[in-house]
Amino acid sequence: MNANNLIRHNRGVTNTQILIALVAVLVVVFVAIYLLRPRPEPIPAPGRPLETVQPAKSAEERGDTARSIIERLEANPAGPDYAEAHAAAQQFQADGRQADAQLLYFFAARGGYGLAAFDLATVNDPNHHTSASSLVAAPDPFQAYRWYTAARDAGHPGASTRLEELHAWAESASLAGDDKAEQLLLQWE
Repeated sequence: MNANNLIRHNRGVTNTQILIALVAVLVVVFVAIYLLRPRPEPIPAPGRPLETVQPAKSAEERGDTARSIIERLEANPAGPDYAEAHAAAQQFQADGRQADAQLLYFFAARGGYGLAAFDLATVNDPNHHTSASSLVAAPDPFQAYRWYTAARDAGHPGASTRLEELHAWAESASLAGDDKAEQLLLQWE
């Protein structure tokens, strides 16, 4: 066998090996794609009802009145009157209309109105949360931090004190093993 035949023979083996390797890689890729593809949700068994979320039944539960107020305030050519939105939110909260109150507090707080941001923080603050008059089922210290910070930045005089109290709560709860409190402490670092 001469040198040219030997080179051609080795080249054929190399090409075959490359082809086999390429086929193996393609098989692995297709198997991985098949195994990692999203699976469709299973179809419920016959006679088993589908799980649904019940929509709010009344305009009060949906916050329709607050939505109307927000639309009217946003249509004002001079810009929204966040003080009016805040006052309406306080009245709705006093009347037990929590959805309307929540929407209006959020609208005014997002607009930079410090009093609304402070009130929104208060209902989320674990130090001040009461289930009887709260807008939320459970306190959310992250939201309290967010809105106290916004209130402080808007010049609310009590927001800095509340942030200090929230920080003290987070330190105490963190020592007791509360992971959310520990994560909240990272906001101050």
